[in-house]
Amino acid sequence: MTRIQDTAYPRLKHQLTAKALTTVYTPSGEEVGLAAGITRSRVTKVTFLLLLKTFQRLGYPVLMKDIPASIIRHISTTVAVSVSAAALENYDRSGSRRRHLQVIRDYLGVTAYGGAAQVVMVETMTTAAQTKHDLADLINVAIEELVKAKFELPAFSTLQRAAFQVRTVVTQGFYQQVLAALSTDDSLKVNRLFIWEAEHTTTLWNRLKQEPGKPTLSHLNVLVERLHWLQNWQIAPHALKALPWVKLNQFAAEAQTLSANQMREMAPHKRYTLAAALLSVQYARTLDDLAEMLIKRLRKIHHNAREALGQYRQETQKRTDTLVTTLREVIVAYQQEGSIADRLAGIETVLGPQAETLLEHCDAHMAYADNNYLPFLQRFYKSHRATLFRFLDVVPLHSSTQDQQLEAAIHLIRQHRTTRSTWLEVPTTGSDDSDTTSWPMDWSWIPSKWWKLVTGQSPSQRSEPPAQLHRQQFEICVFSQILLELQSGDLYIAGSAEYGDYYNQLVTWEEYDAQIEAYGQQVNLPVEPTAFVRHVQQWLAATATATDEAFPTNTQVVWKDERLTIRRPPRQRPAGLTQLEALVAERLTPVHLLDVLTDTEAWLHWTHHFGPISGHEAKLESPVERYLATTFCYGCNIGPSQTARALRTVDRKQLAWVNQRHITEATLQTAIGDLINAYNRFALPKFWGTGERASVDGTKWDIYENNLLAEYHIRYGGYGGGATTTSLILTLLCSVTSFPVGSGKRYSSWMVC
Repeated sequence: MTRIQDTAYPRLKHQLTAKALTTVYTPSGEEVGLAAGITRSRVTKVTFLLLLKTFQRLGYPVLMKDIPASIIRHISTTVAVSVSAAALENYDRSGSRRRHLQVIRDYLGVTAYGGAAQVVMVETMTTAAQTKHDLADLINVAIEELVKAKFELPAFSTLQRAAFQVRTVVTQGFYQQVLAALSTDDSLKVNRLFIWEAEHTTTLWNRLKQEPGKPTLSHLNVLVERLHWLQNWQIAPHALKALPWVKLNQFAAEAQTLSANQMREMAPHKRYTLAAALLSVQYARTLDDLAEMLIKRLRKIHHNAREALGQYRQETQKRTDTLVTTLREVIVAYQQEGSIADRLAGIETVLGPQAETLLEHCDAHMAYADNNYLPFLQRFYKSHRATLFRFLDVVPLHSSTQDQQLEAAIHLIRQHRTTRSTWLEVPTTGSDDSDTTSWPMDWSWIPSKWWKLVTGQSPSQRSEPPAQLHRQQFEICVFSQILLELQSGDLYIAGSAEYGDYYNQLVTWEEYDAQIEAYGQQVNLPVEPTAFVRHVQQWLAATATATDEAFPTNTQVVWKDERLTIRRPPRQRPAGLTQLEALVAERLTPVHLLDVLTDTEAWLHWTHHFGPISGHEAKLESPVERYLATTFCYGCNIGPSQTARALRTVDRKQLAWVNQRHITEATLQTAIGDLINAYNRFALPKFWGTGERASVDGTKWDIYENNLLAEYHIRYGGYGGGATTTSLILTLLCSVTSFPVGSGKRYSSWMVC
């Protein structure tokens, strides 16, 4: 179950600063007068004020025995009345407490928790559970709404039970929704996933859960085959489309952790929902892999063309020098004394019979002016043409805007895929295959640098419709535009996750109208368009004015060469730094990595983010120890078998099971966020810089070059990948503890975060 520390449920701090006591728990004159008017004894006056100030701070009443001694001493000192522990204990059992509590509710305008508050809590949680799965999120939303509605907060256990019940009801509703959308054939098809067939060594469910491999050019056939296979297994698409994306991913993540036997033993409505969700998510991931492969392939083609341009310039440098020399001689001949005829004769002597050759060289040089590498693309495009067209055959591309000209261009190049002629006749209209409507073709989307290559016309003739299109150059132009628009979101892949239609992820206008006022109040911004623009303009003007006024005294920024230049701060090495480094190295004791994990967990409790992915499985025995061992295992990349041999207290299957069923990328990122926040609270990193970045040395992890995760690292001189997210936790832990790691070998991740 969710811990109270994981939520926003208000609690009293046992260690308070003098400033916090003064600002939060000092009774006002009005409050002291209220206490004097309804109490008869001096002791009751103190207990009333204690109950009032804690209720005011928390939103619910607490017992006197649960109030920290520092708060009791502060309020007693404020009203100059001492109170004993026995008097506080008697007050909790007295009828005065109940009467005082009602007075406090009336004074603060708070309604006691009851049926109306329960309705608000359940309705709020039900709405939030449509898009949230974590119990802590549901509890936090309910707390916010109860405080906003001026209701007294119930006990935390009440919120906890309500959140669990609401989430169960909402989840069961999603299960029934998907079940109702399934036909009998769909149900039989899903059940086939969990049955072992004689011609296969494993079930189809295992095939579904397995990753298809690296999305490289040589692996394209496997990706395409997997895409076609998954396409035939898509069930209940309309019901899944109605599910929130958070819930769909949650169901898929839960299904990923379950075996075929576990799925068979599950209730039918849940089994079908989890299976359909995983089928949909895996289909989307396969589309993402294909899109990433296309993008990387096109980027590589453009990169090779840029390098070819640089090589061409090196090879033709001598010819360029000849052209510049000839131009100089022409200018000298033109400036010589004499008549115009004498000057022309001098120019003719310089040019001579090589005039036509020089003109050709000038045209060739101008074709690549302004770093125009586009003419070189055709050289590298030929070997990838079949692959790129196969991508268009299997991936559904659509425009996310009303402009469908690129879709028409894609249809045109696919239509002329087998055409051998160099030039294509320009169509006058475009049409959609799924619709009988047509529209005039517009070629304004073609970039200026492509215009002459594609149409053969000069850029000055763009106002005129082209008469013909260069087939190969037009194909390269279309694929290059696909690259740009996939990255910008103007083009989307139906069914994809990363490259899907982002317009579908935006809130509706109804939701916008219902929430915009509350949002504006929370962020303290005007929501009316004119007022918002005026506010931003005033903020920009004030910031610019403050920057201008501070410029004369800013010694790090200077105006140089018609632009602002930020100077590099001078390097300062304080006296005695060498001796300090030697003393630190001498006195620091190496700490074992497992001790680092244990200490930071005791301080930060970062493992509380880990838990059953489904949210309703039984608790682990000694969960913290299991999570620490799993972090050590996968963070050091030594594997569960080797870790089990080294620790001797855990089994390799237990480590793998915890990693698969209790830890996700999202929870790892949340744990990393806690560690970064803790690291930023230290004073020492501020002496090294702003604290926004940390440069950590480490080891390169060699992986295949043609991999979505592979990048060329200039320092290591090769392709590789960064450390896993779990290893990032280990690196940050070592930073938080500020101790060297003594785990047998030096370990850190290759990263810059």
